[in-house]
Amino acid sequence: MSEHKIYLRNTDVVLRDEDDSGSLLYNPDTGQVLVINETGRFIWDLCKIGSTISKILEQFNNSYKDLPESLQEDINNYLTIMTEGGFLASSQ
Repeated sequence: MSEHKIYLRNTDVVLRDEDDSGSLLYNPDTGQVLVINETGRFIWDLCKIGSTISKILEQFNNSYKDLPESLQEDINNYLTIMTEGGFLASSQ
């Protein structure tokens, strides 16, 4: 994944907060529903106006302590799932 690629929410996707443990995303284009946890919601919120992996990592480092070493890989995997599902769009 490119460090300069910008990830942006699909404006057609609907978010519904369920409780403290998660939210639902519904993509009307595909009919797909995705359950996201607090971490996924954090990334979703960062992609409202567009964000790069570097900016997302920076925000995690500013907001949380004791982050896993696999954080960048985990974020890359999450962004792949979100773009393949049409929940996020990305620049090339």
